[in-house]
Amino acid sequence: MTRRLLPVLLLAVLAGCGTGLPVSPVTTVRAAIVATAAAGPSRVTVAGETAAAGQRIPLQGSGVLDPAGQAADLDLQVPSLGDVRVVFSGGRLDAQLPPAAAGLIGMLAGGKQWVSVDVERLARSSYGASLGALGVGTSQNPARQLAYLGALRDDVREVGPEPVDGKPATHYAGVVDLDRVPGAQDPATRPALDRLKAQLGTSTLPVDLWLTPDGTLAKVAQTVTVPPQPGAPTGPTSATTSLTFTQVGGAPAVVPPPAEEVADLSALLPAG
Repeated sequence: MTRRLLPVLLLAVLAGCGTGLPVSPVTTVRAAIVATAAAGPSRVTVAGETAAAGQRIPLQGSGVLDPAGQAADLDLQVPSLGDVRVVFSGGRLDAQLPPAAAGLIGMLAGGKQWVSVDVERLARSSYGASLGALGVGTSQNPARQLAYLGALRDDVREVGPEPVDGKPATHYAGVVDLDRVPGAQDPATRPALDRLKAQLGTSTLPVDLWLTPDGTLAKVAQTVTVPPQPGAPTGPTSATTSLTFTQVGGAPAVVPPPAEEVADLSALLPAG
């Protein structure tokens, strides 16, 4: 069975095996999410911006994303640091230090070129901030963002045809219910999720998706805004991120760096 047939078969099953009933937007989108994950590691580009305390920090890069394996290998352009390679795998973030980070971080890493932190610990720390559990931002796994699409509400709507990078695509808009995301009821992750909802002031998040004519994801975009916290000296914080699939399936597997080349800095993270 070819990968191109998979979305078609999924749609047939979800629509009632050829009953003639119209396929709803949410059924179409959910089938595309499943088909994209089933295709294996894919090539993507990443773009976005974080706005906080009057500053805007851009984000761009490219690499490989494995939604099913919850892994990613990305080359990101980080302001003041330059090119940074980050690998998300097995619940960890491994970052290859660029020359601009050879100072204090290099000393903490004991001369090793890679540093590593536990993603969940990062999300719970003050550095993780309130966007940590969303899988957005330079320190979070974009594969997790896609996993959360499984919590889309049923009221997905079709916006209409809208090309992505000059290629045909259809734009859909939906809402993610944070109470239905994977692990929402897990005692180990529930506190972080409750904290996130309290900071956001809501349990829902809007998301925009673009689907290819073949029934896979072409692009996923999301904007998250955190209202000012009581007593905080700064205004709201917002992060806009987008993932564009330049090749669905066929990319190499995500492989973390050898353990002997990595310095684990998780213990240095401050408590949240």
